[in-house]
Amino acid sequence: MQYEPGTIDCHVFLDCKEQIEKMLLRLYKIENTEHICDQLQSIYQQIEGMHELKKIKRKKIISSQA
Repeated sequence: MQYEPGTIDCHVFLDCKEQIEKMLLRLYKIENTEHICDQLQSIYQQIEGMHELKKIKRKKIISSQA
């Protein structure tokens, strides 16, 4: 997993995204898994969005303390 300084939440988001990437790589090799892959990609994007919001919120907190 790529190291990124931040909160425990951010580390959880990164770990979950990595696990989804692994699942997608495996499922792409199997026929008739397109629907599942689409759902996993959607979940990945939702987690990515949550991660971005968390990073933005953290930056605002840090800049307001400076």
